Amino acid sequence: MMESVFWLAFAFGFHIVLVNVAITLGILAPYLRWRSLKENDKALEKVAREVTRLLAATYGLGGVFATAFTVFLLSFYPEFIGLAGNIALAPFAISILSIVLNFFTIVAFYYGWDKWSPRAHLTIGFFMALTFLLIPLGFRAVFAFLNTPQGLYFEDGVPRLDLIKALANPTLPPLYLKSIVGALTAGTFALAAGYAYRYTRTNDEEVKRVSLVFVQKTVPYVLLGLVTMVFLGLWYAFSLQNVEYKFNNIFANLGWSVGNGVVHYDMSWLFMFKMILVAIQFAAIIVAYNAIRRGNLTSGVTKWMIAGGIVALFTILVGEYLNAFSQYPYFIANLNDPKVLAIIPKNLVPALAQILSLENVNQLATLRGVAMLTAGFMTFLVISAVYYLYIVLKPRTN
Repeated sequence: MMESVFWLAFAFGFHIVLVNVAITLGILAPYLRWRSLKENDKALEKVAREVTRLLAATYGLGGVFATAFTVFLLSFYPEFIGLAGNIALAPFAISILSIVLNFFTIVAFYYGWDKWSPRAHLTIGFFMALTFLLIPLGFRAVFAFLNTPQGLYFEDGVPRLDLIKALANPTLPPLYLKSIVGALTAGTFALAAGYAYRYTRTNDEEVKRVSLVFVQKTVPYVLLGLVTMVFLGLWYAFSLQNVEYKFNNIFANLGWSVGNGVVHYDMSWLFMFKMILVAIQFAAIIVAYNAIRRGNLTSGVTKWMIAGGIVALFTILVGEYLNAFSQYPYFIANLNDPKVLAIIPKNLVPALAQILSLENVNQLATLRGVAMLTAGFMTFLVISAVYYLYIVLKPRTN
């Protein structure tokens, strides 16, 4: 695979995992704050503060990798960005506006603790959670468009997008819901594993109590989320039958094909690897669920949870790569579909085909010196990110 695709995938991988964790934390923080007020539980309020602190750290780091991804995309594919910015301005606007509002609500929620009234603080938390749900909507609308460009039309040779038709894309609802449920499931699994680890490592009875309560309350939801993801995954798979090229790349070698059944870029192995990761998650959460029902959170159970939490986040990454690489080397998966070609004016087909190819790389961005500088920069960024997370997650001694 080309160097440009590698760096795009590398930066996007870090970003998407951090985003999924941030979505979980952004929804969980106001929920825990509400529960702490409702039950007058100071210990639970402490957990809500910890989750909010981790949210701020994760959000900032996710933004750094989002910037790196955007820079790579602009550097390697300037023609595609110019085209995509013109066509997909409306769905991008949904996400950008939500990101702006999201930033201000995070700041207000984080610094407004004990400064706002409880009602005002919870209201801000509600809008913070809402913006975390809206951000993926615009981006997933773009991804659905890249599956199949529903809503695309041309006006005097200029590509336009009918937003209503684009939002009615058959691959959008399952893709969006799968993204939200997947984020909440994986993020909660990872967080529950962290509190389970804390429970087995501390001698502070209050910390142990709060950690156990958190794990007991969240593990059933993780199990429910995994079961729900099975159905949402099937829904998305069925919706991809509208995208013959992509569907066959994933499923044809597994005995499920549409149209001519031709496989252009086999991704069935990555799909099977993802299924193995999902099976590991189910095994880990079932072990944890059975043990916790008996009030038995041992170090052995905690190891299962830690493994499951790590695998859950890695599954998010693998799923995103599967969704992206199954349409390689095109930005739009069914670019050669006769129905799509019928929309495009014949004189524009060659130019659009070139612009929408991942092999149409800006050669200046692939110069040897630039490539070495990029590798050095990303190495430094990853090391800095790991150290940053270590400092944030390291237990405080005072």
